[in-house]
Amino acid sequence: MKILQSLFFCALLVAGQSHAARPTDASIKELFAVAHTEAMMSSIQTQVNSLTNNIIQDALKGEQISPEKQKALDKFKGKLEDIRNQELSWAAMEPMMVSIYADSLSQEDVDGIINFYKSPAGQAFIEKMPVMIQQSMLQMQAKIKPMMEKIKQAQQELKTDLNNADKIMLTKEK
Repeated sequence: MKILQSLFFCALLVAGQSHAARPTDASIKELFAVAHTEAMMSSIQTQVNSLTNNIIQDALKGEQISPEKQKALDKFKGKLEDIRNQELSWAAMEPMMVSIYADSLSQEDVDGIINFYKSPAGQAFIEKMPVMIQQSMLQMQAKIKPMMEKIKQAQQELKTDLNNADKIMLTKEK
């Protein structure tokens, strides 16, 4: 009898979870407004643009380039920035984000998160988030440099291995 009661209780829990109220688009947009999501996305874009410029400068390794090459590089950076700004703008991202939040959270979740963001702790979190994101990006940039060197080394090893494999194939064919 206890087994049946336990199974029934578990079934009720599962059924209750699967029928949680889907959040409304309006409540998700309120969450975005309270969390200053659009401003945060704009800040992230600015930081990504800066990170890209730093990566390009690092790739040049202080090399002096001709004015013509600098003009081409500036044009390329401008195009990259335009693409990022267009594709990652809040107007382009918001519908996708609303859908993701609606598929992932219940109305109860969204209401709770809104209440948190309206609290002093939530406001402090929002206020400090841009600095945390900036620090994360700077630390990621520091990690990317050695990672890229390792990738270059692995690529060189692959090239050597492929050349050696070609040589083995040629000697076997003879």
